[in-house]
Amino acid sequence: MASDPSSKAQSLAQYFLQKPSASGSNARYIGWQMDHRLQLVSFWDIKPGSKVLELGCGQGDCTIVLADAVGENGHVDAVDPGPPDYGSPYTLSQSQEHISSGALGSRITFHLTVDPIQYLNSLSASFPLYDYVVMSHCIWYFDSPATLSHIVNACIGRTNALCVAEWSLRASKPQSQPHVLTALLQANLEAKREVHSMANVRTVLSPHQILSNVTESGKFEPEKQETRASNEGLLDGFWEVSDVLKKRETLSAKLREDGVGEKEVAAMMASFDAVEASVELLDDGNKTGVKCVKSMDVWVGRFVAV
Repeated sequence: MASDPSSKAQSLAQYFLQKPSASGSNARYIGWQMDHRLQLVSFWDIKPGSKVLELGCGQGDCTIVLADAVGENGHVDAVDPGPPDYGSPYTLSQSQEHISSGALGSRITFHLTVDPIQYLNSLSASFPLYDYVVMSHCIWYFDSPATLSHIVNACIGRTNALCVAEWSLRASKPQSQPHVLTALLQANLEAKREVHSMANVRTVLSPHQILSNVTESGKFEPEKQETRASNEGLLDGFWEVSDVLKKRETLSAKLREDGVGEKEVAAMMASFDAVEASVELLDDGNKTGVKCVKSMDVWVGRFVAV
């Protein structure tokens, strides 16, 4: 059982849109999300008074923490290409409007349905440098591995530092192994699609691949990085594993409908079996193994312009 979130995280959680009748467990989860973001922002060393660009801001949980970090004299531009009605139980539009109406709203400008690369390229030459460009758990949403390189190139001359966080594909505890296997399975399934989806996992890049993409331009170099165990209260691993296991037969049929060869279908089904086997290892005999799944470790890095 994860301990309660910090008082700071619980305080910031009030700015995140949640059901008025939210149970104690749901409220604690939002607090744990805030705790996770607080740890990331602390690692990046975001200074008060800073001007920050957050790419792939989503519902705005990290945006809230960034706005708190920059203080009254700082500002956060938060960009997301998603449509206003994307997201559940609340849409991106609803969540961002709720944050904007709160005490931290004046420190944030949301840019919804805006492509990050187009946003960066639209900035005039006289536009002041961002102190930090932040990409927090957004890379796996990209439609293509090349997207990261394009974003990094668009950041050249626009910021002093790139701050990145993503799932690490490392499981430092057995309960996280199903999450790692599920992410790789989702990435392989996505690679078979002819049309881009709106799935949470579309392009899986490892920390090594992210490092290579960010540094290949020669304009950014790693200042510090680390891989750490994820917050015990994060439910991302549980959600992803549960969702994939429910879709096994449906996805198998869809692969065949799309003309995927039997050899590839067999490999995908073997990956499903591997996920199920890793969940069974956590089972206590009452078919509760999936409830024990934890989120994998997180990789976090800070790059400086050279």
